[in-house]
Amino acid sequence: MTAQSMSPLTEDESWEFLAGRPVGRLATSVAGEPEIFPVSFAVGDGRLYFVTHPGSKLAEVAVNARVAFEADEWTPEVATSVVIKGTAEILEHDADVAAAEATGLVSYLDDGKNVWVRITPEAVTGRRLTR
Repeated sequence: MTAQSMSPLTEDESWEFLAGRPVGRLATSVAGEPEIFPVSFAVGDGRLYFVTHPGSKLAEVAVNARVAFEADEWTPEVATSVVIKGTAEILEHDADVAAAEATGLVSYLDDGKNVWVRITPEAVTGRRLTR
């Protein structure tokens, strides 16, 4: 039997982990109905950014800006997860969009997405499980 452990990540370690992941999951809730959307994302200046089309993700963020976001990675020996809880904002000002574009986000689908969203965290938590 192997030793198992759980260790929390510091906030800096959590951001470092997020910076190395290309995809995570956005969790929203509107009218009591939870939704989870996979999104390509990037981080910069202690915030998380993604770009999308007008549609259900954007509509849900507009109705309820309180969101959670999770990215993870696992191998047979180690599982790591980081969760951000915060406020999502649809970016409308040129300076905000320029800051988002400066993250260098590369989307899995280059399908004309043009609406940037920024998540400003209120809590960042991470943990690493080993076996």
